[in-house]
Amino acid sequence: MTEKENHLPNLSSEERAHALELAIQARRRYAALKARVKSGELTFTDAMDEEDAKRILVASLLQSVPGIGASKTEFIMRLYRIPKSKRVGGLGIRQREALVALEKNGWKLGSLEQRNS
Repeated sequence: MTEKENHLPNLSSEERAHALELAIQARRRYAALKARVKSGELTFTDAMDEEDAKRILVASLLQSVPGIGASKTEFIMRLYRIPKSKRVGGLGIRQREALVALEKNGWKLGSLEQRNS
């Protein structure tokens, strides 16, 4: 690859170290947010409104909700047509409203699971 094809910025070692530190801090904030959801300190709906949540994958935030594991997350994502790579900040209005309504309903999927299986 020639230098013209390389689209990465040329960073000094200090700039690279600073960027790495910022990335580590962001990951810690995301983990702390998910831990607050997992502990029940923060609801899923409130977590979606946090600035840091915008960069978290929807599936990752869903799995931090107590009682929602990988299979329920996958079902919810398919039900509301949310791609696996979708981040909270990129949710459409209807997708967001559907997730909020599902949380208000106590994450009960019983009738939906039977209808869509």
